[in-house]
Amino acid sequence: MSLGYQIVSIEKPTEDDYAVIFNGVNNFAISQGLNATTGSYFFAIYDHEQNMLGAISGFDNFGPIEIGGLWVSEHLRGHGYGLALFEKAQSWAYSKKSSMMTVFTLKEWPVCAWYQKLGFTIEFERQNHAKGSVGCYLIKYLR
Repeated sequence: MSLGYQIVSIEKPTEDDYAVIFNGVNNFAISQGLNATTGSYFFAIYDHEQNMLGAISGFDNFGPIEIGGLWVSEHLRGHGYGLALFEKAQSWAYSKKSSMMTVFTLKEWPVCAWYQKLGFTIEFERQNHAKGSVGCYLIKYLR
């Protein structure tokens, strides 16, 4: 197959690069009679020198609020920072009037059990992730 345009790798995409995808998907959704997504969130923890020590990010996935990533520096784990970040994301989900939150993680990782303590349930498991691990898709209903 011969393509008329070249495909290139962008190692450090900018916000403008991501906006092209975001706007394209939203415009298609609108053309199909769906509400466009209502954006994304990013909450972070910084120390006094402005080093990021933890963050959570995600997006509105046409209704469900997706947690795209959650990370807390190892020395702060177990001190409530992960919960505080999650609560910020959950508040954002409520402000968007979402009825659910979703997240993907590996079943073997401690965070999988942690999400379940927060009210998430495993909705789907997929075998054969890296090194034979199991991927878990979790969901939490908010209403």
